[in-house]
Amino acid sequence: MTRYAHATYCDDIRQELGGKLTLVGVYSGSLLVPSFPVILPKLCLVLQIVTAADSPLKELKIRVLMDEAVIAEGELAVGDLEAGFAAIAAEKDSDDSTPEADRRFLLGAHFIFSPIKFDGPGAIRVRVDTENGELKANALRIEQAKVLASETPAAD
Repeated sequence: MTRYAHATYCDDIRQELGGKLTLVGVYSGSLLVPSFPVILPKLCLVLQIVTAADSPLKELKIRVLMDEAVIAEGELAVGDLEAGFAAIAAEKDSDDSTPEADRRFLLGAHFIFSPIKFDGPGAIRVRVDTENGELKANALRIEQAKVLASETPAAD
C-alpha cells in the first residue's frame, strides 16, 4: 500500500457530540473570490495521512504553503508517533478478521487560519515529510471569480 495525504479545505470545522466532525462550506479544488486583495474571516484545512498498519510513520513533519511561503507547520516527535501507533495496534479488535497487510492507520490534523489574507491568485499546498520521503496532498487554488455578462450593470 502506498502512503498518501489528502486535504479537505472548508470554511469551518465543528466538533459534534459523539466525536463526529462537521465540515462547513467544503471547497472542491478552487476558492473563488470577487477581487484581490481579500481577507477571509476563516479558512480551515483537514489533513488525513494514511499508511499501512505494518508500516507506521517514524517521522512526520507537516508544512502548509501559500505558493512557496510556509504559513503553518508542525512536527510530531518520534516517541509520540511510536506511542500513538502502538496504542492503536493494541486496541485491535480480536474479532477483526482483516488481514494485517490490508489494515490502515489514519492520522489526522486540523489547521485553522483566522483571518487569512490573499493578495492575489495562488494556491495553498500541503507537504508531509516522512522517513520515506515527501507526500503531497491536493492543493486549493485561490482564483478571482469571472464576471458574467449578465452580472454587469447595464449602461444608461
